[in-house]
Amino acid sequence: MTSSDIRAAFDNIASHISNLETVKTIVDDLESEVLSFDAIIEILEKKIEDAEVTLRTDIRILINECRHLERRKSN
Repeated sequence: MTSSDIRAAFDNIASHISNLETVKTIVDDLESEVLSFDAIIEILEKKIEDAEVTLRTDIRILINECRHLERRKSN
């Protein structure tokens, strides 16, 4: 997954999330690093552990969209 993929995932879900600025900050941080798909998912899953309920849901939505885009790329 490239930095543009994580940005595309965020852009696709932005209208469906509550904590837009917080998730945007997370995406910006991930975008600045060169990470594998698995590393991105792992980082996002760790962020869920300490998040409040609505942010947890927003991060799950982002994870699901990342997985969806990754599956589409594989086909």
